[in-house]
Amino acid sequence: MSEFAAELRARVDDVDAELGLLREAFGTRAVEVLSGRLENLLRLADRHGVDVRYAADTPAGEVG
Repeated sequence: MSEFAAELRARVDDVDAELGLLREAFGTRAVEVLSGRLENLLRLADRHGVDVRYAADTPAGEVG
């Protein structure tokens, strides 16, 4: 795996974890902002052919 792919996967995982925490703690506005960040990362991954599927196949921000 390239360094780019590894970094991108790590960033997607970080943002996804933050989404779950924000959803529990702060509600929808915070989740909307972070969801935008996650969508940007997922588009970047797709554009570069990097697979960033979730290990537990859970949707973004949900605790699996």
